[in-house]
Amino acid sequence: MSGDTPVNELSFRIHHTMLPVADLDRSIGFYTRLLGMKAMGRRTDETRKVEVGHVGYGDRDSQPSFELTQDIGESAPAEVVPTGIHVGIHVNDLQRLCDVLESERVKFLQPLKGTPGKRLTAWIRDPDGHALELVEVHAG
Repeated sequence: MSGDTPVNELSFRIHHTMLPVADLDRSIGFYTRLLGMKAMGRRTDETRKVEVGHVGYGDRDSQPSFELTQDIGESAPAEVVPTGIHVGIHVNDLQRLCDVLESERVKFLQPLKGTPGKRLTAWIRDPDGHALELVEVHAG
C-alpha cells in the first residue's frame, strides 16, 4: 500500500460525531453525570430547527465530541430512532462504573464480562437507545 495520496500534506482529526436525541437536557445530563464528560457548548440553530449540545473529554478545540442534536421543529418526534452505530468509551474502572450505571437503572445490552486486569467490557444504551461499548483500559 503506497503512502502517496493527494492529501499527504494535510492534517486531520475527528471533530465530532452527531447523535440525534429527543431531550437535549436529559442527554447532556446522562453523558456528563454518568460518563464523566463535560459540556463543551450549546447553541440553537433556528434555520435548521435544532438545538445542539457538545459533550466530551477535554476541550472542543483539541478533542472529539458528541454533537447531541434535538429537533425543535413543529413536528419534532417525541423519541428518536437509534442510529444503529455504536461508540466505544474507555474507562479505568469498569466494575465501579457498572455499579453506578446499575444503580441509575441504565439499560445494559451486555453486562460486565471479561477478565479483570486484562479486558473487561460492557454494553449499555443511552437515554435515546444509542449503543455504547464500555471498555476497561489501564494507563501504561
